[in-house]
Amino acid sequence: MEQMTTEHKAADYLARQGLRCVDMLELLRRDGGALRYAGPTGVLLWDKESGAWFLSARSEDDLSRALALIPPEARLAACHESWYLEALEARLGLKGQAFFQSVWTKPHPPELPPFQGALRRLGQEWAETVAAAYGRTFGDIDYIRGAIDRGMLGIFDGEKLAGFVGVHDEGSLGMLEVLPPYRRRGYGLVLLLAAVGMAVGEGRCAYGQVAEHNAASLALQQKAGMTICPEKIYWLME
Repeated sequence: MEQMTTEHKAADYLARQGLRCVDMLELLRRDGGALRYAGPTGVLLWDKESGAWFLSARSEDDLSRALALIPPEARLAACHESWYLEALEARLGLKGQAFFQSVWTKPHPPELPPFQGALRRLGQEWAETVAAAYGRTFGDIDYIRGAIDRGMLGIFDGEKLAGFVGVHDEGSLGMLEVLPPYRRRGYGLVLLLAAVGMAVGEGRCAYGQVAEHNAASLALQQKAGMTICPEKIYWLME
């Protein structure tokens, strides 16, 4: 009963933070993150899939309590407020990169615009192709295989793969790539909306995280009808 009370306290705090902490709330909701700390003004989660630490804190007291629980050797962490970014960077020896959260806030899934081609869920036979197009940017072949297991959609021109989109191991939509011969056909929008629809259909919160200077991706999120949280979060990684 005490554990349930603590989880409710954490969920209440995260819900009050709005879209900035939607990733943490979703992680807690789907039991993907182990709750490591919950105070009146702070929550710390650890995601067992990605190994990432997720921190939100609004007071020095809750920050110091949560920060002490993050091992200095951690290699992946998400900081949800800027005022303690330097303290987290110093503890981990990593630099933070700023991102905006984009969230599908509508109660119904989106409708896909008309497009030429077909959407299909990818199987492991496509892992090498996806890794060649995207793996150099983020993740290795094992990461791509995991993404395919989680559910990766491909858009096809006949039997040729034209693009793909997936879900990162901590739950955010991403890995959206349209292959060069098929760009400027609207496939990026179709893939994003299809990924949102798949998430909503599975009862998940559809959200993504876009680097602050990636104007093209931010414009695509807005075109798709996603709500962009104006407050940044920061990923610390190698």
